[in-house]
Amino acid sequence: MPNQALTSAGDFERIYDKWNKKVYHYALNKTSSTYIAEETVQRVFIKLWGNLFRKNITIDLESQLFCIARTTLLDIVKEERKRQISVEASYPTSEIPTPSELYRLKEINDQYEKVIERMPESRRKVFLLSRSDNLTYKEIAERLSISPKTVENHIALALKVLKKTLFTLTLHFLFFLK
Repeated sequence: MPNQALTSAGDFERIYDKWNKKVYHYALNKTSSTYIAEETVQRVFIKLWGNLFRKNITIDLESQLFCIARTTLLDIVKEERKRQISVEASYPTSEIPTPSELYRLKEINDQYEKVIERMPESRRKVFLLSRSDNLTYKEIAERLSISPKTVENHIALALKVLKKTLFTLTLHFLFFLK
């Protein structure tokens, strides 16, 4: 049965009410994904809206709906696959550290904590407020009643010692324990 001209949004609403569940189940049966099925329904009816009001369509509504649904579903599946590949490429597949790597990480962490413990008390306090509590230099200065420049100097000296110690330890692991 050929399409009749739509004269109002109410006509479109009746078409939506009659066909949205059928389009949803079509997409759900093809993909087993409620997200993709819902997205398909949404896009199909947006396209149908444009087609029915802008063009003189002579094929029947059901044929047009499922033709749009098929192409829309393929587009969505392609988009999802590209997104999935992109996400997978962002994360290495071998995220589980080996016992050797765990040992190295523990040693580096232990050394990090020892270096912090050996810092003068004021430097350690400033550094921990910056790194553990995520305070700004200005907030640390206000809390400890010191100047922001003093905070900056404490952080710079703490980082210098940490970098030197941890760099040496990392080199040791890389070259001598492999």
